Amino acid sequence: MSDQAIDVEAVLADLKDFQRRTAVWAFDRMFDETDPATRFLVADEVGLGKTHIAKGVIAQVIDYLGQTGDKRHDIVYVCSNLAIASQNVRKLAPRGVKPIEGVRRLTMLPLAQLDEGDATRRGINLLAITPGTSLQFGRRTGTFPERALAYAFLRAHWGAEVMASRPARRIFWHGIRSGDPNKRLREWERWYRPLIAPSLDEFGRRLTETDTSRESAGEPSIRALFDELVAELAYKRAIPWRLYQRIAELIGEVRRVMALVGLDSLQPDLVVLDEFQRFKDLLQTEPDSLAAEMAQQLFNYTDPDTGRSTRTLLLSATPYRMYTTADDLEGDHYEDFLATCSFLFGDETRVESLQHRFRELRTALTARDTLDRAETLCGDISKELCSVMARTERLAATPDRSGMLNELDTAVPVTPVDLRAYVRVGGLAEAVAHHEPTEYWKSAPYLVNFMEAYKLKDAVARAAESGQLDDEGLDPGPGLLSWEDIEQYQQIDPQNGRLRWLLDDLANHRAFELLWVPPSMRYYDAGSVYESPETTGFTKRLIFSGWTVVPKAVSSLVSFEAERRAFAARDHRYSAKYRRRGGQRLRFRTPERAGHARPGEASGDRRAAAMTAFLLTWPSPSLARLGDPRPQAPRQRPQGPGIGDKATPAAGDRTLVSDVLDRAASRLRKAIEPLTRAAPADGVVDRRWYWAAPLFLDQQRTPEVIDLLLGPDGSGCWEDDAGRRLRAHIAEARAMVDYGPGALGRPPGDLVEVLAELAVAGPAQCALRMISSVCGLPVSDDEGTVEYAAWIAAAFRSFFNAPEVTAVVTSGHSAHPDDDEGEGRYWRDVVRHCVDGSLQAVLDEHGHVLRDWLGHLSLADADRHRRAADDDRRWEAAHDIAAKIAEALELRTSSYRVDIPVRKRKGRKKRKGPKIAFDQHRMRTRFAVAFANQTLERGGEVRVESVSAAFNSPFWPFVLASTSIGQEGLDFHLWCHAVVHWNLPSNPVDLEQREGRVHRYKGHAVRRNIADAFGPTLMEAGLADGTDPWSRLLDMAVAERSDAHDEMVPYWVFHQGPAKIERLVPVMPFSRESAFLPRLRKALAAYRLAFGQPRQEELVEWLGTGRSEEELLRLIERLRIDLSPPELP
Repeated sequence: MSDQAIDVEAVLADLKDFQRRTAVWAFDRMFDETDPATRFLVADEVGLGKTHIAKGVIAQVIDYLGQTGDKRHDIVYVCSNLAIASQNVRKLAPRGVKPIEGVRRLTMLPLAQLDEGDATRRGINLLAITPGTSLQFGRRTGTFPERALAYAFLRAHWGAEVMASRPARRIFWHGIRSGDPNKRLREWERWYRPLIAPSLDEFGRRLTETDTSRESAGEPSIRALFDELVAELAYKRAIPWRLYQRIAELIGEVRRVMALVGLDSLQPDLVVLDEFQRFKDLLQTEPDSLAAEMAQQLFNYTDPDTGRSTRTLLLSATPYRMYTTADDLEGDHYEDFLATCSFLFGDETRVESLQHRFRELRTALTARDTLDRAETLCGDISKELCSVMARTERLAATPDRSGMLNELDTAVPVTPVDLRAYVRVGGLAEAVAHHEPTEYWKSAPYLVNFMEAYKLKDAVARAAESGQLDDEGLDPGPGLLSWEDIEQYQQIDPQNGRLRWLLDDLANHRAFELLWVPPSMRYYDAGSVYESPETTGFTKRLIFSGWTVVPKAVSSLVSFEAERRAFAARDHRYSAKYRRRGGQRLRFRTPERAGHARPGEASGDRRAAAMTAFLLTWPSPSLARLGDPRPQAPRQRPQGPGIGDKATPAAGDRTLVSDVLDRAASRLRKAIEPLTRAAPADGVVDRRWYWAAPLFLDQQRTPEVIDLLLGPDGSGCWEDDAGRRLRAHIAEARAMVDYGPGALGRPPGDLVEVLAELAVAGPAQCALRMISSVCGLPVSDDEGTVEYAAWIAAAFRSFFNAPEVTAVVTSGHSAHPDDDEGEGRYWRDVVRHCVDGSLQAVLDEHGHVLRDWLGHLSLADADRHRRAADDDRRWEAAHDIAAKIAEALELRTSSYRVDIPVRKRKGRKKRKGPKIAFDQHRMRTRFAVAFANQTLERGGEVRVESVSAAFNSPFWPFVLASTSIGQEGLDFHLWCHAVVHWNLPSNPVDLEQREGRVHRYKGHAVRRNIADAFGPTLMEAGLADGTDPWSRLLDMAVAERSDAHDEMVPYWVFHQGPAKIERLVPVMPFSRESAFLPRLRKALAAYRLAFGQPRQEELVEWLGTGRSEEELLRLIERLRIDLSPPELP
């Protein structure tokens, strides 16, 4: 729906220049007056922003239709995933267009109340659907809302008396376990009743058509099937499988009818198909299923009034299989490419002409003296294809066409213990008559312990259970894990070359000593591990493997090594309970009160005993302003000793942490002097000053914040479902504020110094400043800024409460980390760790890239205080950023099952050997995780979306292992630019797709290089209060861009600097991969020459014979089929 005109120029201006060219070209081709391409493909390389291009096309289409006098515009976005649909439909909506929310299935479209528009305004209907839920039914019963809608339609069509019985309603509420399903069904029907009234006639017509089709096929009508079911359900308490199948058949048929009704209500002007290769069966020109017929009805709609046909915009980086080998079983590039062209052109004559040209090109390519002819043919083919498609690639953005890619040396030695493990596993495989396990052994250690759903593991388990293995078959040793070693935190030999390389790689980068990735641009030097040469170049590791056992084994063993190092000073065992392992240091404690409440304390039977933990979560606008480290760049450093005892001189004139802390302390001393002036000068030190002083400052300067956070509903700012412990601490804070400083005794001597650290790097203050600068919101003038900062701070408390995180924070302390003294000072350790780790710089960088990644418009500093009444973009951005950071920090420790063979007592029955069973244990994963739904350590499940959010943050996990190869829609570039090819893919395109996951807009490598190039200049110039540092940095990079480059530089590619997209291939010497890798590299250089050709592998091999990679690159440049859109006039 729309409430204002679409500003097309503003939408296009938000696009980068190469995106804008594609958006304009796609629109021009689709609405060309003489030869329109009603179907157009945007095939830009992965990560180049096809969704944003689609938004530009949508804006132009809406504007064009408005100029033709149309009052109603329907735009349908089709993608393969409900979560992606929900996220992207908002990104696709131009300003002024509100997408139709809550309708993701055609079956539910009759409820949408599509906007028809009128003489004064246009009706714009932008909605998203998914083929899996909207166009494919089978015998599925759908969701409860769908079944309730089916019930409402049938009740309105057949009459209330037909549907009144309990057996009739039971058909539709079957499967609902909670509450009263019968009541729920009737309530939903009453809600739906007025909404479906306009669609009843169409529903009746489609139902009659369905009955006619069923009866002609010898099947009963829908009504007859319904009556049969009602009769059977009248006397059955349980529903047998046969009857359930008939129920599913009935509901499936009614869902089809509802989908057809929904489809009939659409008048699609534009259909956007995202990653359409996932549902190519729906694009067949001669549909062989109802789903394909419905899709064709959507694509081939013609407006009865104007005669204008629907335009279809296809989005995909891999619209067809880009490269296939003789060994590929799923599809062929040539056939796939021709099928795509047939759909786009809709004219077989043009497709046949294209085939002929490609045949000529192959002949010219294989005859080296006819390359001039090949060059001409490439130009002709480019011109023809560009009429229906466009593709932009990032490789051309660097002088050497590398796109910032660098393959690093990853030598993987094989040790004797690795070979002994191979012998052990090979012997087990031979004993159970399984094939030779070399590929398994090369990929993962301790296979018998970690494998699940593998035939080798199942065979070994059966043999062990039946006593067929010899006495030494499954004892701990080479190839088999010792659980006692795990329990005692003994160092576990990797027994696998690739895993040993990964552990060494992480140790060499000192990654086990970090809790977050160091910022690309820090504001000061603290002399900490986060600034060491080893860590400043660290980026997260994304691992791709072809075996499902690899993510499980890698995440378990790497996380164990991280724990082992962190808990080196502890004496507890691996399976110790959470608290025994040193967690929950920042919990809100409420012991029973020993006496009467003192002045400034809340009354009650229990007292708040962790107010310093509460202090860490308090977003103080006063401290945020007084301790902002960003404007400190670099000023004249004060003379004399500073607070930052770890600071060491750095090269150049970089600001030291002592400077930053001294400046903050100076401001704070002046601010709190009126508060402490009347305080006692002797007596016992009152440590309540640490948490009370910020409250008093905020009460003076921003009383609205006190009223919000300490008000009746204040606990909701930190937790949706706040417990009594948090409420008790809020009550304590409120009581102290109400009483005033007179309740306190002598201030601690280091009060100012402690508050200075808290002001500079406290999680709540850092979050508050980040939200303000990134979203263009005042630090405290609005309640929402403080509320979202509190949300993030609460997530940090959860993060620092984790035992393994606590161990990293407290490592190196002389006192025992589990004693009372250690717990009492832990909050100070956390703050100091945040100072040393430049948390403000980390959050500023993360907030900036999150804002864009989540689809929010970038907000210029000059525009940051503009507050139009209808402009809620900033609040939406702040909310989404806070939610994503909290989701990442609150990722709970998950675990995987590990099977440990144990001997059982022999029974009386003689056996071939001792009976062996598998005891199930669990290994935790936090530092490294697998990309899959995971079981939580204490029950429940971690969804893959949460795993993605955590990896796309600077915080743990640092390693993500996946079996996914080139999965569309997956972004991992925010804090990762290193891809580990644990197992090599079979073709070069899959290799590029993997690496494309981390080579995207404002990726980690790009940011590191930009910070290296322009950070010193920015720090020298200084930053104004509230400025987004990364917007300034990128503006500087844009200003220095050469006229020869488009806006892919610097946002996607910025090759000047130390960071590259790292290709890591841990290959064992003399292995099959060591011989295959050079061939894969050459195929990577040559496969573009085989575009549109059959038998690509043969052609690539022929073209590569006798040519170096450099010669191939020159040949590609000359004979490239260029699908780039034309330059704008």
